[in-house]
Amino acid sequence: MKVLLISANTAEINMPTLPLGLVCVATATQAAGHAVEILDLRPQQEPQKQVQAAIEKFQPAVIGISVRNIDDQNMENTTFLLEEVRNVVAVCRAHSGVPIILGGAGYSIFPEAVLEYLGADAGIQGEGEMAFPALLEKLQNKLKLSEMPGIYLPQYGLQGKRIFTKNLDS
Repeated sequence: MKVLLISANTAEINMPTLPLGLVCVATATQAAGHAVEILDLRPQQEPQKQVQAAIEKFQPAVIGISVRNIDDQNMENTTFLLEEVRNVVAVCRAHSGVPIILGGAGYSIFPEAVLEYLGADAGIQGEGEMAFPALLEKLQNKLKLSEMPGIYLPQYGLQGKRIFTKNLDS
């Protein structure tokens, strides 16, 4: 499958935030035989236009969006960061009819509320390196996602907790 992975973080919080988790998921997804394109929105001018262009050029079958932060962690003057991510999801919806899957640390804190607010199709709570390729396999083979641990689906809720990777070198 062709998979577009988007790092939706556009904020500079004290220092540049690199999409390391997303790159790990991309590597695992490629190793599972999928074609992957990564779009990091942090350094982009006009991120919504960049999302539209990436979708039109790559024509993905699935879009994964990494939600790293919910806010900027500034207690004196907090900036809510999910509004920009919601705009990214809206652009994805407007320019494709493919499943939109959320993941990332920010998403995993409040999976139900974040998924509902952003309007995506599903989300993976916790580590995505094994879960995302497994989700793609289920989508490709038209199998039920509702039985997959660690996934949140609006119609079924959270399907148990994902098992963490025991061997980090694997």
